[in-house]
Amino acid sequence: MYVKPETEIMTLADLSRIWVQVDVYEHQLAWIKPGLSAEMRAPALPGRKWEGKVEYIYPEVDPKTRTLKVRLGFDNHDGSLKPNLFADVVIYGGPKRRVLTVPREALIIDGDRTAVVKVVGNGKFRSVEVVPGMRTAKHVEILSGLKAGDQVVTSGQFLIDSEANIQASFARMGE
Repeated sequence: MYVKPETEIMTLADLSRIWVQVDVYEHQLAWIKPGLSAEMRAPALPGRKWEGKVEYIYPEVDPKTRTLKVRLGFDNHDGSLKPNLFADVVIYGGPKRRVLTVPREALIIDGDRTAVVKVVGNGKFRSVEVVPGMRTAKHVEILSGLKAGDQVVTSGQFLIDSEANIQASFARMGE
């Protein structure tokens, strides 16, 4: 075999410390910052876990996946972790304090509009536009549109919202 100057013959890498690149959804970005603890498990190495830290947050959100790349660092002294292994990662961001949340199922997302159906009392309801913030599996932070103590509908709200839109249309036609 002949070797030219531009031919790569081998690559040397120190694998005693590895970087793991993860994708974080854009609605979770407020939780992520350098220095946070992370835990990783690799399906190829069952029963083991590694603890590391968030080292770098890339500056650009991927326009297709709506995720942001985050680099984590882990010690790999025994060399068991190999490049390109798949891994499950948990980043411990901690909860935000003093935020207003509603159950995730209360949100009505319709194109550019996000709303909830607010209970106004005496069997009456009103559709209220809200600005959602961070989301978990069960709750959504509400940045504006509601205040503490407001009650929202979590079942059948689509029907109530549709009825409110129809009634508003009839009212505009009457004017």
